[in-house]
Amino acid sequence: MSFADHYFSKQKGFIPCPAGPPTGQVRFIVVVPACREPNLVTTLNSLRECDQPRGHVEVIVILNLAENADPDDYSKSLKTADEVRVWMQNNSRPEFRFILIEDLKMPARDAGVGLARKTGMDQGLYRFNYINNPAGFILSYDADSLCDTNYFTAIESVLDDFPNTRGLNIYFEHPVTGKEYPETIYRGIILYEMHLRYLNLMTQSTGFPHARHTVGSCFGVRAEYYAREGGMNRKKAGEDFYFLHKIIPLGEFREVNNTRVIPSPRESDRVPFGTGAAMRKYVAADDSALLTYAPECFYDLETFFRSIPGLFALTDEETSEILRVPGEPLESFLEGISALESIREIRANSGSLQAFVNRFYRWFDAFRIIKFLNHASIRYPQIPVNDAVLVYLKNRGIATSGDSPSPLELLSVLRQIERS
Repeated sequence: MSFADHYFSKQKGFIPCPAGPPTGQVRFIVVVPACREPNLVTTLNSLRECDQPRGHVEVIVILNLAENADPDDYSKSLKTADEVRVWMQNNSRPEFRFILIEDLKMPARDAGVGLARKTGMDQGLYRFNYINNPAGFILSYDADSLCDTNYFTAIESVLDDFPNTRGLNIYFEHPVTGKEYPETIYRGIILYEMHLRYLNLMTQSTGFPHARHTVGSCFGVRAEYYAREGGMNRKKAGEDFYFLHKIIPLGEFREVNNTRVIPSPRESDRVPFGTGAAMRKYVAADDSALLTYAPECFYDLETFFRSIPGLFALTDEETSEILRVPGEPLESFLEGISALESIREIRANSGSLQAFVNRFYRWFDAFRIIKFLNHASIRYPQIPVNDAVLVYLKNRGIATSGDSPSPLELLSVLRQIERS
């Protein structure tokens, strides 16, 4: 019996891909969902040119399309499949293998990046299960991303140093200059990446223990824990956010900062939020400022989170008093999510202070933080991301060059902070 047999007993309709069996040395399986990607070979070349790690590598491409897709998109996908199939035949080798899975008739109800990523990650899990390798890593990637040549060896080095790693993030940088995209896109992606890094850093500053980036092209999970946590979801957007926030609280989650994934900054109409949607909105707004959450939202959370350990030994009446201390907008938010009742239940099921704190942050999780930030933005209106980053840096005592640093200079500072 292999480690993920129980998982597959629950995956009704799962069919292993017809590719031959993996070698017993496979350590990394990269999953690449691809929908309407005419330049997919460019991405595959980026992976092929990476330094070979000690362990073997497989790259599984899920070429997907909804059953009700435009006939022209279907024809283009067939052409892409032919091109990729030939490329794979010419570039696969035993220690670094490429596998194509065509799913051009996905059920319209579920078709999207979540189902495509799940399809590929389930196939990756099956292949690790075949060789009974629970320590193998399933790496999530995107069909329009590139990476540094030390992508695999950098990940391997972290796993050598921390063999109990359950999940990991790989450092990312969007391209911010060049001739491939219009200047508007480069200006927009600088601001959007600033927003992502500001949001992550400010969430960290509140004391929330699970603040991490959740970028679909930049994470990995140990096969054993992918199975234990029920696998990837089918969400049409945000699938990476929901999945990673099942893995991150498990602990032993690492950052791989000495390599880079380079996600595309392009516009996209395939998902309602995320990078592509943000770029589409930015371009449509005709170069207006990109807004982000005001620092005051995070200050309120920080005040609240500082009080959490003390709640373990308090009565309901005392807890109710604490929940009113931060005032609005947090007080009404906590009332709306029945915080007093939830904390009472968490306390009743916690045998120690650490168990109480752990359970609390399983309840008040990253999704709830985002909901609070949106709720608080009524009281604290969103502000230009440049202004927000300047406040963050000033509070950290980090100087910038000149009185009016450019967005790119501000982004460079945030990158240095996170990469270090």
